Amino acid sequence: MALRRTLIILLFTLLFLPLAARDTTGNNQLRISLITCTGGNELYSIFGHSALRVIDYEKGQDLIFNFGLFDFGTPNFYLKFMQGKLKYMLGVQYTEDFMAQYRAEGRGVEEQVLNLTPDQKLEILERLFYLYEPQNRYYLYSFLFKNCTTELRDLLKERTQFPEGISSHSFREMINSSVKDMKWTKAGINLLLGSNLDKEISSFEGMFLPDSLFTGLALSSREGVPFVTETITLAPREDRSAVEKTPLLLSPEFLFALILLVVLLSLFLPSLGFADNIVLWVNALFGIVLPVIILMSDHVELQNNYNLLWCNPLYFALLLAKFFRFRKSALVLTAAALISLAAMTVVWITGLQGFELSFGLISASLAIALWRVFQKCCKR
Repeated sequence: MALRRTLIILLFTLLFLPLAARDTTGNNQLRISLITCTGGNELYSIFGHSALRVIDYEKGQDLIFNFGLFDFGTPNFYLKFMQGKLKYMLGVQYTEDFMAQYRAEGRGVEEQVLNLTPDQKLEILERLFYLYEPQNRYYLYSFLFKNCTTELRDLLKERTQFPEGISSHSFREMINSSVKDMKWTKAGINLLLGSNLDKEISSFEGMFLPDSLFTGLALSSREGVPFVTETITLAPREDRSAVEKTPLLLSPEFLFALILLVVLLSLFLPSLGFADNIVLWVNALFGIVLPVIILMSDHVELQNNYNLLWCNPLYFALLLAKFFRFRKSALVLTAAALISLAAMTVVWITGLQGFELSFGLISASLAIALWRVFQKCCKR
């Protein structure tokens, strides 16, 4: 496979190097397009994909330049991904091979033909060839700032006039919109991602997702002329709404609302008192896992995460203090946990970090359970 790609890029380089010496007036044999693919069912593909298509009609060459490749065989793949140390790379493949994969997955593919001058096309090709060299093709992935879409956005930004101004959405709002029907995925993402995603962003920054770059290009122009000359549907998306949408009864909101109801009922039914311990133990587990993930990761998207106010190791320490009957320690830890929950409420109200309904329901259950522990400690 590596040899095949090397031969492809070598052949393509030889084909296009002579273009610089040609008369470029009315040169129509070369076409460059943005390819936008709809999301898939796997976690790494749910936000879609962007690539660049280059066609030379005269030579019969049709290739895809793809910045979204990675190697599942990388040692400690998932650990490196969480740490922000997984390297993605630029790859080159035949368009027919690329399309076969997306058709097989039932994913839609749209092509936007770009209004570029012959010189601009050559500049883009030279840049792609440079980035494909072995020492340049690998890069450290960042979900917001360096991915398959932002690489193409940055490649095109000097050759068009993107929409200017402030976006009406934050990073988090745009991400949530993409996974709104996948409730558990949405909750997991919002648990991990910190307050950096809730800041006001520019329209340019907002083009970090394939769909947003697609829209941005459609609204762009070059010297007053639309930057996209034609939009073509290469593959329609299959209807997978029933598969993608989380049923209400299986959603985190329903589950955590049910837990909150049981905790509330336990105030009147002593036989349900076990609910407090379940809530505290589950949160204690996540309160260890979340800080470890954040501390291990170089991803800026995970930093400044106020979810640590309600999901932290205090709960594990509190349960240990209860188990060993350290009343004063349990009292102090319970008070600290209650204060942290109050602080998290302030964070949500002020908008420092986006509010997730399921987290609000968890926090309400925790507040009731902690208050009962606090009362018991005070009576002893």
